[in-house]
Amino acid sequence: MTGVAILGAGRIAHVHAKAIAAAGSRFVAVYDKVEEAARKLGALYGAVVEGSVDALLARKDVEAVIVATPTDTHVDYLVRCAEAGKSVLCEKPLALNTAEARGCLERVGALPLTLQIGFNRRFDPSHHSLQCALAAGEIGALEQLVITSRDPAPPPLSYLPNSGGLFKDMTIHDFDMARWLLQEPVVALYAQGACLVDPAIAALGDIDTATVAMRTQSGRQCTIHNSRRAVYGYDQRIEAHGAAGMLVSSNHHENSLLRYRAESAGAPGPLQNFYLDRYADSYRLELIAFLHAVQEGRPAAVSLQDGLEALRLAEAAQESLMTQRPVSLV
Repeated sequence: MTGVAILGAGRIAHVHAKAIAAAGSRFVAVYDKVEEAARKLGALYGAVVEGSVDALLARKDVEAVIVATPTDTHVDYLVRCAEAGKSVLCEKPLALNTAEARGCLERVGALPLTLQIGFNRRFDPSHHSLQCALAAGEIGALEQLVITSRDPAPPPLSYLPNSGGLFKDMTIHDFDMARWLLQEPVVALYAQGACLVDPAIAALGDIDTATVAMRTQSGRQCTIHNSRRAVYGYDQRIEAHGAAGMLVSSNHHENSLLRYRAESAGAPGPLQNFYLDRYADSYRLELIAFLHAVQEGRPAAVSLQDGLEALRLAEAAQESLMTQRPVSLV
């Protein structure tokens, strides 16, 4: 059984802690700068609360660490863990900018460890099935990809200043999905964005609504739609159109009950309204894949390089938004 520690004790740390047992491993220790949060998480799973990162990394029974702390701490903690000989699953994004990400790769990228970035949506059963069907050639050559990702409501305003902004915090998942599905480098990108949901987000220098259009060298097209508000629930869809057909990964509903009434013929139940519900399976399968790779001494399924490449697209999108021009990535 792999001994696992968690840095951070917030909402996502609880998700990972629950999944550790499902992966056949042991949750050994936790650290959070808010000691009470760490105590609550540790008590739920019998993990020791450590008083510092160094104390946690000094433990011989910790083989892998999950970094579930704020974005601006990711690189520092990832490097410290890896240089201490621990494999790491780090939540997205890898860093706040590509310079930090490249520095991270230079320091630890060649170490013989499993170092994984938390792009959990690759492990979602529906999205994974779409990718497998696409790779198997079921719809022939991919021509157009449409990725829709809309949150039910914006995050707390206090979260946004250290998030990296919409493109690095939210769209980063979609940039990774695009790279995974297109299977060709993006060579050109054009982004539009606005603050249409909450003026307070604009006051913080961020946007809440965006559309990104991308193109590969062969001409494959991908469009991403983002919004911080979807009054009907958590909107997560992927559509892949090809020469021989189309593949769709649809929204998940709270249940499969269909109601046939005068006002709605066969309307399904409401959408799931929270990312931890919609992607519960993907977080569990992501951690299982990570820990199996650690146990077998294999590279991670989603590498630090994948984290860097998604950041490159996020920074290109920000540049395009500011200049109101397409950006070349070649």
